[in-house]
Amino acid sequence: MKKLLLSALCALAFLSLGAQTPWDEIRADSTRAAGLLMPYPGPQKAQTQAPRGYKPFYISHFGRHGSRWYTSFRPYEESWAVLSAADSAEALTPYGKDVLQRVALLREDARDRAGELTQKGFRQHKEIARRMFTNYRRVFRGRKHINANATQSGRVMLSMESFCLELLSLNPRLDISLDASARDREFLAHETHEVAVYGDEGAWREERDRLRDSLCHPDRLMGLLFADSAYLAAKVNAPKLMMNLYSLASIALDSDIDVRLGDLFTTTEWYELWQPGNYGYYMQKGPNPSEGEKFIQRSSLQTLEHIVAKADEAIATGDCAADLRFSHDSHLVPLSTTLQLDGCRAKATDPGQVAASWANYRISPMAGNIQLIFFRNRKGNVLVKFLLNENEVGIPAATDLYPYYRWEDVKAYYKEYYNL
Repeated sequence: MKKLLLSALCALAFLSLGAQTPWDEIRADSTRAAGLLMPYPGPQKAQTQAPRGYKPFYISHFGRHGSRWYTSFRPYEESWAVLSAADSAEALTPYGKDVLQRVALLREDARDRAGELTQKGFRQHKEIARRMFTNYRRVFRGRKHINANATQSGRVMLSMESFCLELLSLNPRLDISLDASARDREFLAHETHEVAVYGDEGAWREERDRLRDSLCHPDRLMGLLFADSAYLAAKVNAPKLMMNLYSLASIALDSDIDVRLGDLFTTTEWYELWQPGNYGYYMQKGPNPSEGEKFIQRSSLQTLEHIVAKADEAIATGDCAADLRFSHDSHLVPLSTTLQLDGCRAKATDPGQVAASWANYRISPMAGNIQLIFFRNRKGNVLVKFLLNENEVGIPAATDLYPYYRWEDVKAYYKEYYNL
């Protein structure tokens, strides 16, 4: 009872600290409205010292690739084509001409780069690796062995390479095994047939589209861009252009190019444009209580089982310092739900409730990651703490050492909850 009470108090403390809604957060920093395209923000909280006598010895990691270019060239091409044609027809305002120039620069920057890792994305993983090494030096002392696995995506493999090269620069004696095999999809990117069908055909898609149509209000922006209202009405699909410009304004944050489009939107517009994508991802990959829940999150149970098995192996043998896994947002988000991390398990059905309680940028910005840090004392007792984007978070399991949990209690909780 005492443990349960303390766990509940810790959860309440987390809620009070994270009481800001997405509206509050986006109003304070509009880059959050980029959602899954938001560049990695880095840790926001200081680490809590381990209980007396406990030392770190092993790390289990699951991370998304770093910042990339947009996965399709279409938003660049379509935005440029509409604005360029209007410019030729002398239908743009001076501001519209300026926006066209910026879109042209972004278009050229992204040419033949669809979905590739940017230099910013490469640096993000170097910085995460350096902080991991600095915060837990004891884990990486001497000739320790590390396993690193990535999906076969180019941006994911380069993210893994950046991370591991940084660790080697800090300790050249590390023995790191790198692999990128289709076989590893079982624990890096597992997806059942039901998940694929739900993603392509789920009823959530219609609700997301209705939400997008209701929240896209392009009149103000079109008035800034176009000088000829007759041309605008006859030639321009205003909602589509606004959504494309929102995509470009978001993805521009992930490149080193000194071009931004954030001034196109008001704070309210940023928030409204963010909501449909956030809702769609919540329903497709998050903890929604609809028909999708029974298999969306559980598609990552194989990842959870891999995390547990490799941790138990490291505890028993002492041969491995870290298991580093590199994948995509589409697998990081379900894993965050399966682990039931604080901030990742809200239940909602109404789009407005989703927007108020669950935010994709909190969970999976570019280079988003989950880390389990393991500690042991001289008696062999093992504790673990959970980090989401390098910030300490809790889970519903009982503990009197928050944010630290007894590893045996964590395993027992997941085993019972998922009937493993």
